[in-house]
Amino acid sequence: MPKFTGGERIQVRSLVASLSIKRIPEAEIMNEIFIQTNKTITRTGLFRIKEQIKKESAKWYSQLRQDHYEYIHEFKERIAEIIDLQRMHHEIILKNQNNPSIVQTSLAELHRLNITLSNYFDVAPAIGNTSVSETPKAEKRDNQISQDIIV
Repeated sequence: MPKFTGGERIQVRSLVASLSIKRIPEAEIMNEIFIQTNKTITRTGLFRIKEQIKKESAKWYSQLRQDHYEYIHEFKERIAEIIDLQRMHHEIILKNQNNPSIVQTSLAELHRLNITLSNYFDVAPAIGNTSVSETPKAEKRDNQISQDIIV
């Protein structure tokens, strides 16, 4: 991406990451990049960005796996953050009973948080059962889990 400035590169990476997670087609991602930056990107450039994001995620996961307790702590912090956000949305709902649009928006976000938290709890047993001397197949599975957690 040599034609993008440093700030635009960060913006493009962020767009690619967030839209890829939502499983938006590449053509739409490329269109959104053009809308945001007024510059085009090729499919090859988009592929390279996605690969860089995957490599950075794998590196982050590998570093956390080396210190298993740090990884568990990070996971616990993410769960605590979601629980705090859920509490905040419950408070918003209670305080805004007279405003249905705010309540509806908050309920939708609360539902999304519940699904995310449920996914975290589904993955939690696998985190506690991992060991440093796992087989490559198990490590590949854990890499997929880490990518799901980042989502």
